[in-house]
Amino acid sequence: MQRRIVVSLFLLAAFSSTCHAADSVVLKIKEFGLGGLSLNNAGSTLVGVEARNVSNGPLSLNISVAELNLDAEALAVSETIDLPVTLVSGEARAFDVPLHVFPLEHGVVFVEARDAGGLTLGRTGRRVGEKTQGMVIALLCANSEVCRSLQQTILLSGTADEQTRKSQSLRFAQVSEPPSVGWAYSPAWITIVALPLARLSAAQRLALEVYLHRGGTIVLAEDQLADGSTLLSASSGASKQASTLDTGNARFLEAYRAHAPEGEIISVDDGRLINFRSISSQSFAEYFRPMGFSGDTPPELRRRWANDPRNELTGQRGGEADWLMRRLGTSFRFPSFLELLLWIVGYLILVGVVNFVVLRRIGRPEWGWISIPFLAILFSLILYSVSARNHPRNFGLDEIVEYRVDSSSPLALLYAKVRISAPERSIVRPVLPAGLNYEYAQRQSDISEEGLIAQPSGEGIRKITLGDTWETQFILRRWSFRDLGFQGHRVFSGNIYRDGGGHFHNDSGLNFRQAILVDRDDVFLLSDFPSGSIVDLGHVQRLPYAQETGRLLSNNEQYPGPPFAFHRTENGWPASEEQLRQYEKERKSLAGQPFSLLELIRGWSPVGDDVFRETKAVFFGLSREAPLGAKLRDRSPDRKSFSLTIVTFKEWP
Repeated sequence: MQRRIVVSLFLLAAFSSTCHAADSVVLKIKEFGLGGLSLNNAGSTLVGVEARNVSNGPLSLNISVAELNLDAEALAVSETIDLPVTLVSGEARAFDVPLHVFPLEHGVVFVEARDAGGLTLGRTGRRVGEKTQGMVIALLCANSEVCRSLQQTILLSGTADEQTRKSQSLRFAQVSEPPSVGWAYSPAWITIVALPLARLSAAQRLALEVYLHRGGTIVLAEDQLADGSTLLSASSGASKQASTLDTGNARFLEAYRAHAPEGEIISVDDGRLINFRSISSQSFAEYFRPMGFSGDTPPELRRRWANDPRNELTGQRGGEADWLMRRLGTSFRFPSFLELLLWIVGYLILVGVVNFVVLRRIGRPEWGWISIPFLAILFSLILYSVSARNHPRNFGLDEIVEYRVDSSSPLALLYAKVRISAPERSIVRPVLPAGLNYEYAQRQSDISEEGLIAQPSGEGIRKITLGDTWETQFILRRWSFRDLGFQGHRVFSGNIYRDGGGHFHNDSGLNFRQAILVDRDDVFLLSDFPSGSIVDLGHVQRLPYAQETGRLLSNNEQYPGPPFAFHRTENGWPASEEQLRQYEKERKSLAGQPFSLLELIRGWSPVGDDVFRETKAVFFGLSREAPLGAKLRDRSPDRKSFSLTIVTFKEWP
């Protein structure tokens, strides 16, 4: 108890000022969360750190960033992030640190700089505070007056009862410096962009688009953007393929804005985009009025909100990356219960025959004192050798990278799983490219009847080093593995799309060894689909959609679901006992078969209209290209790398 009090007093003294007279490095927490708000949603929270060298010479130092719990002897709550830095005299550098923050009553974000000898050069911190309650609306404004006008318009629309509800449920985050990383926007339910786009750098515009594709909602106030664009009606098919990543101001999200009528929701991957001519327009106020529904809300507004097609999409996305890791990744198989039982029965039979038949016939039954332990040891060695014959002799490094792409943009959202396996108890040091966002939720291997499977574990990564690479270290037991999850983005060289003539184009720059295209009626088998290919969908092999879907399994296992929101069939779909046995037999046979992309759709509803409500078609392409490029420091592991590209089509010409 005394130690906790001493540590708490020391840290509070450290937080009382940003700079100390003896500090060689001035540390500041410039940003925390989004406009000071953060959510405990298992996502990364932005901690913007600035370090300035105020000494007379260059310094090589390590900056540590962590959330500390003052109720637990100032121990780190999640991971500690180390930033190795070299600063010349007078130099200042800023860092965007992705830290997993959990709101605690006595939680603080603590930043400390130390040299190679462990000497403290500077430190600072700030309280985390309680979890943000309510829906967060991020405001990107040209000035404070615009932000005040936005808040007043949103809060004062509707009846007095609706205004009261909104004042209680909405939280506004005024963002003075828009983040340059998409994950920093994760606390925001809606982001309103009401500032000249010329003030946004290319990285800031890309961050907004990443946030949009990941499921965020962006509201554009056209009168504040000052980019010369106007609201248009539907554009031609060619213009829909225009890049949304052009660095010119007039091209920000142009592929979507060009055919977005005012006030209408445009689906962009998992997100929504809404255009308004002015923040003072009636349509802008009416859009935010339903956030304070009350008994006085006009019926037409209620119907418009209720008739949003997304309200009918209740199904959750399936785990394609998990399925691919299970089918293509490294796994260790241990003897099943039946195999062990057969070995024991065989041992008992052999011991009985040797001791009660052979030894009695030769007149040496007393040799049983030797034969019984000898046979037991021999059987144990044979069983061990048989069990270990298929286990790897080297470390393994498996990468499954899933790219989710919208047909109108070359921007691909990246979801990756990296599996590290060990043939012996070891410390492993995975190294990955910088810029990836680590998912804190860990999964660690465990033993089941069928071998090693992934199970949730509370033991997460405790220390991460961020520099030119992402690096950590942890211990693996013999014949075990650990999966690490990451998020990020990648910009392909072009789009994957269908033109009005029924031709399907691959301009992504990736060569797919397997590819299929699925809509409500058919499954098109594209086989090899290299970059630059154009195929006529009227002349490729197709399978009936209902024939390849609808597999139900009788146990807890299941196939992946659709990679987008869908309408869940009421009470599932019927299947006879004979069909269930057939489906189970089909699943068990997968272990001896090469992986097929058709496995990804077997668990979908056989009713195409249920699945393809908002999304009209989806493309799957499997490739060995575009991996993360993960490594193990000081080791040469056996590598497996696969990438799965998923393209969803909201429109299907």
